[in-house]
Amino acid sequence: MKMILGILWAGVVMASAAEISPALKSLQGRWTGERTNSEGRRGTMVLEIKDDKLNFRATDSDGNVRLIARGTVKTENAGGLRVLTLTDLKAGRTEDDLQPVDDDRTSVYTVRDGKLFLASGFDRARENERPRVEEYTRDESAPRASTPKPGPDKLVGKWKLEATLGEQNLDYELRFDQVAGALQGVLISPRSGEHKAKSVILKDDAFEMLIDREIEGNQVTFVYKGSLKADSLSGTLQVKGFEDQLTGNWKATR
Repeated sequence: MKMILGILWAGVVMASAAEISPALKSLQGRWTGERTNSEGRRGTMVLEIKDDKLNFRATDSDGNVRLIARGTVKTENAGGLRVLTLTDLKAGRTEDDLQPVDDDRTSVYTVRDGKLFLASGFDRARENERPRVEEYTRDESAPRASTPKPGPDKLVGKWKLEATLGEQNLDYELRFDQVAGALQGVLISPRSGEHKAKSVILKDDAFEMLIDREIEGNQVTFVYKGSLKADSLSGTLQVKGFEDQLTGNWKATR
């Protein structure tokens, strides 16, 4: 297995897939390269990095799979160099025959002009394997890992809300809680007390909150729409049925 593993390079363990480093984010996606074996035959290598997981596949010039490998990858800096280390490695000839390999691998790398240059085999001597530098090109057609969207729990806590409605400038406290996976909100007015939200929705970064209130004996619904950016909510405010009279803007910060 270690002889077969001679065609693989690698990376370092990630503490958490949800908090990958900026350097590792820059490597997300699929990369392809070529390698010439000892007999002068060229083969293709494809490595794909998604979050902190790496998949590697090597095929010969006839398209036959020579190696499939998977592992956990992490990036770090060492003496001014960028380093990848691959751990939790499994390898084999088919997807159904991947076996654990007790051999972590560390490689020096750099990315320039859309190409990944990888120096492998320098971390320690291995039987039938010589150090080499290889070049990979990013496959721009392959989807890259997306930035995680904010979840409902991002809102939980107390916010200071300022609103402009018609000619009025109003201040409130806004409190969010999450119960059984659902958001609950309470608008606290220094003038009229607490007003529980009828619904609170955060989808990706789009926000909407409906609050039923009474104005001069009439039951109306305040509609807060906007977006979440970092620790700030902002958007438009309307009163259903009175859009031509009562519209404005609002902003909430922690």
